Amino acid sequence: MKKNRIAFLSLAAFVIAALTFVSCSEDDPAPAPVPDFTSEIDDKTVTFTNTSTNATSYSWDFGDNTLSTDENPVHVYDAYGDYDVRLTAKGDGGEEIKKQTISVVKEWPAIAIDGDFSDWDAVESFYSGYGDASGNLTEAKVTSDAAGSKLYIYVKGDLQEANHVLQIIIDADGDAATGWQTPNLGTNGAEYQFEYYIQPGPPWCGTYGWDSDPAVQDWPWILDITNDPDNGDISESSGVIGDSEIEFAIETSLMKNPVVGDQVGIYFWAQNMDWNQVGQFPPVDADPLEEVKMFSFQ
Repeated sequence: MKKNRIAFLSLAAFVIAALTFVSCSEDDPAPAPVPDFTSEIDDKTVTFTNTSTNATSYSWDFGDNTLSTDENPVHVYDAYGDYDVRLTAKGDGGEEIKKQTISVVKEWPAIAIDGDFSDWDAVESFYSGYGDASGNLTEAKVTSDAAGSKLYIYVKGDLQEANHVLQIIIDADGDAATGWQTPNLGTNGAEYQFEYYIQPGPPWCGTYGWDSDPAVQDWPWILDITNDPDNGDISESSGVIGDSEIEFAIETSLMKNPVVGDQVGIYFWAQNMDWNQVGQFPPVDADPLEEVKMFSFQ
């Protein structure tokens, strides 16, 4: 009888323990999701890798009014900038949100003004296919640095004495209706002019701001827009290589009235005379296009 009572008590203890275990298991909540992700940025394309745990579904807010429910989305932004990305991870244990700010920035090529033009290979043509081999420009490229404080310019063509003055006009505020309207070259609204002497001797640049007096057309520019009248805005310049290529940098940070905007209009041409020699707008020997082309720092 005593043995039976001991066996009964043991069985009762086992049943109580089992019930307690089942009860505890049923009461334990599922673990909460832990949202997390990494991102790889290639220009405006961002590849997101989801590293969340304890989640079965996901929703993304990319910070530009677009959403996704993909686990590992690839998103293309329309513009550069900082974006607050939110990942919501959902599971049996509820839902949690992770926010992370990513910076989508333009990667500018590293340009050195040293006469080695190979660093321009990755830069798309700004102007191409204009002019001809008998004495005009054939290609121009434009890029900048990350700070937007410089315009790097590359020009290819016949840069011999017959076309020794390179003219560059810049619509700094991106508004063609404001600024000087260059005769016979269409609407351009230029606030700055760079008259770059390629030949003879070492390259030299005159830099000018627009004189807003509409009556002034023979010389609508104000001399010396910088604090360096000897060198103007050309901060660096290589020599002419084989009478066909040249590169230089323009300091946009020195342009104060107006301050350079996010987008500027740029127009190139070459000629064999400057304003001084003809007393008015000089003849255009190498006219690239009928319209100013826009360059964006963004």
